[in-house]
Amino acid sequence: MTKPREKTREEVTAEIEDGKKKIRQLENREKVLRQKLSQEERRTRSHRLIVRGAVFESIVPEAKTMTDEEATAFLRLALTSEPAQEFLKKRAGNGNAE
Repeated sequence: MTKPREKTREEVTAEIEDGKKKIRQLENREKVLRQKLSQEERRTRSHRLIVRGAVFESIVPEAKTMTDEEATAFLRLALTSEPAQEFLKKRAGNGNAE
C-alpha cells in the first residue's frame, strides 16, 4: 500500500482558515437564533400582558380611568384578600405555579 501524502504547510493553513470561517459562521448563526428566541419570548410576554390587562379592564371597568398607582393599589388590596390568598395557595399546591 502506498502511504498517504502529507499535506503541505499551505494546505494545512488553508484548512485551519476554513475551519475558523466555519466557526465564525456557526457563531453568527447562533447569535441570530438567540435573537429570534428573545424576540419570540418578548412577543409572547407582551401578548400575555395585553390579554391580562384586557381581562382586568373587562372585570373592573373603572380600571380604564385609574392611574397606574391606583390600579396597583387596587390589585394589591384585591390579591391580599383571604379568598385570593386561598386560591393562590391551592393553585401552588396543585403544581400549577410557573
